[in-house]
Amino acid sequence: MCIRLLNIENISEENIEDALNICSCNRSFAPKNDPILEEGRKLKRQWLLEMLEKHGPCMKIAYLDGKAVAQILFYPEEAMPYIHNPREDAIYFKCIFNNSPKTRGKGVGNALMKSLIEESQQGLDCLGGRPSQFIVTKPFPHEGDLPLADFYGKHGFIQGHQEMFLETKGKYVPMKIPDLSPLPEDRGRTIVTYSADCEWGYYFAMAAPDLIRSKHPNHPVEVFNIWREPEKYKKRGGGWMLIAAGILVNARVPENPFIFWVDREAFLRNVEEAMRK
Repeated sequence: MCIRLLNIENISEENIEDALNICSCNRSFAPKNDPILEEGRKLKRQWLLEMLEKHGPCMKIAYLDGKAVAQILFYPEEAMPYIHNPREDAIYFKCIFNNSPKTRGKGVGNALMKSLIEESQQGLDCLGGRPSQFIVTKPFPHEGDLPLADFYGKHGFIQGHQEMFLETKGKYVPMKIPDLSPLPEDRGRTIVTYSADCEWGYYFAMAAPDLIRSKHPNHPVEVFNIWREPEKYKKRGGGWMLIAAGILVNARVPENPFIFWVDREAFLRNVEEAMRK
């Protein structure tokens, strides 16, 4: 029997590149050397460095036999400038990702979840050593065998108000998510937002407008980073990207925007349908 060594480490300046390589490799969406993806990696690298300086480590990396294979990303809600009324000592668990089918089923994801939950109960560096009151997350479409909602459920997460949650040291407090409130000037144009914590969010924010302009060259599109320009997001309700994709077309979220990742033609049809409404 082969015994494999699994270690979990907090992100640091020394292993940031490991984190970027985990999320960027072996994806069908774009080659690793794609220039848009590389720019997204630069933005994420800078975001991680800023978070380390301001809050401490907000990611854990799993190493299997010395090789970085998976990561889990999380941070305090109070660090998120684009949401209304962040909850005190609540942790937003953004995502977990294992970059290779060969390392799935080895307990890597379970080890990352266990590490986050245990530190949330005992004290997290990104909360100044305090335990979190609860962890919240919003599962999204993914590549893998087990639906994320089911995987999170295995670790005690249950459904709350438009999110899943796990109580750690306190009682869960539902977030009051404002309704989508497009601006009058959003009619007849497209708004695309992205979060600097994900290189693929930036990739979508650049590639989706290019796709739209390929068929509608005169259609106006505005793109902004919700960490840098949070007020643009908040004045439109500040909740719609947390429960959908970061795109508004003609002042509405198009049908199934996540289909962009698997079927660009279907995504464009959905965008054009929103344009006509």
